[in-house]
Amino acid sequence: MTDNLKKLLRSFKYAAAGIIYSIKTQRNMRFHIGAAGAVLMISQFYEFTRGEYALLMIIFALVICSEMINTAIEKTVDLVSEDYHVLAEKAKDCAAGAVLISAFFAAAAGVFLFWDTSVFADICDYFINTPVYIGVALLYLVLWIWFVLGYEKEEINEKK
Repeated sequence: MTDNLKKLLRSFKYAAAGIIYSIKTQRNMRFHIGAAGAVLMISQFYEFTRGEYALLMIIFALVICSEMINTAIEKTVDLVSEDYHVLAEKAKDCAAGAVLISAFFAAAAGVFLFWDTSVFADICDYFINTPVYIGVALLYLVLWIWFVLGYEKEEINEKK
């Protein structure tokens, strides 16, 4: 294997480690992933074009990447300064604000894409006429809540 290929594979390994770390330690990251899953399930009731599905994927990526950048900024600030500093607080607040803005506009885009009362009625009819799917939806909801609230690994203390 060439050195360039080894470096490329190592870069994917490090990126995957960052994604896994974010999922294990960041409650909001787990919330966003669960929300994306729910949106994808609901999207099956719509006749979205390929472009609309592409837009959904871009929106998911924007929110999840914003959350990961927020985490990176928070961890970097924590590394640089153990003590409280107003500038550290502002950096963290701005990063969190970026996530909030991306999530707000993702929700707004969701309203534009999903707001159709006739489809809402179809979804309700679907679940009423196939009660097993109510159970599946409730199971997803319970698992999502557990994933968001109950599945938290301790932060890694890297300072010695």
